[in-house]
Parts: sequence; C-alpha cells; structure tokens
Amino acid sequence: MATQLTGTGPQALAQDVMSESTVQLHNLGEKCFSNDGRTFRYVKAGAVALVPGNVIQSPAVVANHVNLTPTAVSAVGATTVTVTLGATAVVANFYSNGMLVVEKGTGKGLSYKIKSHPAADSSATLVVTLEDPIVVATAGTITVSLVANMYKGVIACPVTTLTGTPVGAAVFPIAINNFGWICSRGLTGVLADGIITQGTVGVAVPSGAAGAAKVMAATLFSIGTFSKTTIDTQITPCYLTLD
Repeated sequence: MATQLTGTGPQALAQDVMSESTVQLHNLGEKCFSNDGRTFRYVKAGAVALVPGNVIQSPAVVANHVNLTPTAVSAVGATTVTVTLGATAVVANFYSNGMLVVEKGTGKGLSYKIKSHPAADSSATLVVTLEDPIVVATAGTITVSLVANMYKGVIACPVTTLTGTPVGAAVFPIAINNFGWICSRGLTGVLADGIITQGTVGVAVPSGAAGAAKVMAATLFSIGTFSKTTIDTQITPCYLTLD
C-alpha cells in the first residue's frame, strides 16, 4: 500500500499503554494521545529490554549502510533501487518500514519508504524494494542512505555518545523484541544523572549513565525539563518535549 497521511482524531487502541505484546498490534511509530495531553509512540524493543524511566533512542545507524552509490540510475516509476553495501551484512527486511534517502545528485532530498529487501552479505549488492515509485529520475553521481524505522529495535540511549535519535522514555517494561508504547511528550518519569535544580532550562542526553538525562549542554540532545530537583541516579518527573 502506498504511503498515506492520517489525521489525529480519537483512536481505539488495540494495545493499552501500560502493557507489552509479543505480536505487533499497531504500526511502528504510530502516535496516540492520552486524555491528559501526553503523547505516546508505538515501538519494538531491540536487543535489550526497555526499562521504565530510561530515555530511548532509535536503532543505531549502520555506518556501512549510508552514503551508498546505486549500481544504476532509477527511472520514474521504478520501485527498486540496487546498492552495494559496505562491510556490514544485513538480515532480510531489517530496513522494512524505514527510509531510503537520496542525499546527492539528481533527486536529492527525496525520501522513499522501504517495503522489503532480502538478506545480503558484507560488501554485497542489495535490491531494495520501495513502497512508492521513484518520482524524479536519478542521474549523475547519486548517493543514498538506508535508515531503519526510528521505532523498530529501539534501545536505551547509550553512555556518552548517541548512536541514534532520542524518541521518548520507557513507561512500562518491554522485553527484547516485544512491542509497546513509550512517552514522547508530557510528564513522565526519567532517570537523572546528577543533581539538577527544578526549573533548569533543559535536560538532555547522552549522559554518564545509559538511559539517563543530565543538564543541557551545546553538544547534547534536549529532551525536556525536570519538574522537580533531582536526586542523582533516581527517577524524577520530567516534562518531555519530543515529538
């Protein structure tokens, strides 16, 4: 099915916010709203279980799957793009529901949702099937990047250096490879790294502890504001300002 835009009216949830599931019951990244104004996103946990209060990021970007040169130009209407991977293999459909982004050359700036792809070995060619057809024919020197779905295989923000993009905070224990909701906007508990005074302009990740937030600095990713003075290493109410 081609990509569709939907409204944000009342929704009937197949899965409660305070629960986990071994089967997928919503689209990954689907957004829902509580009647008190909080925002939640539907995710699949990655290789480590999600712990309530941890700030969560998208799956790590694979360095050998970005800035790739397609093996041929793509005509308008084409629904596949073939690339040569760097020195990292990929399992089948790792990038399904993710994006292929044209970064350089004719058609740059366009992003296409990925429908499927087979497994491929390190440095092998990979045929990527798109949900929607190519709308601008590529020409010249083209580079594209493969980006996994932001909500598929999420993990706690690592110590010191982010490897993905922060997307919310865990509100319920979600086991490895299970599905559930995380909070992306509104008041929820977040692990604190350090003693942070209530009313501090902003708090951010990464910090010195996995999944924890600390005082905002220029090189960090802002996630919101703590609603009370924190106690180091404890969960503290935090108003998240992510999407």
